[in-house]
Amino acid sequence: MARKKRVYEDDDGRTVADMSAVERPNLLRFRLPPERKKPGESAAVPESGEDRPWETTELTRQERRAVVCGAVRAGALIALTFIVIFGIVIFLMTRLG
Repeated sequence: MARKKRVYEDDDGRTVADMSAVERPNLLRFRLPPERKKPGESAAVPESGEDRPWETTELTRQERRAVVCGAVRAGALIALTFIVIFGIVIFLMTRLG
């Protein structure tokens, strides 16, 4: 017995997302999916802007030192937070245990 096709009142017939190229994944082995190109599709054209503008930025010696010190301070602050929390947990375990 064939099912009747459902007709929805609010369906206007537009496609929201084309799912025709989606395949079922292979559950028995891992592999990368093959890359498919549509007919007439050319290679991606790189943008005219720079790819890595941060590599061309020139910093003075003082600016570079400030950036490095800021990064070290941020890392130290995070490490200090974990050390304090770990110390509080150990203190509470020794007092309550």
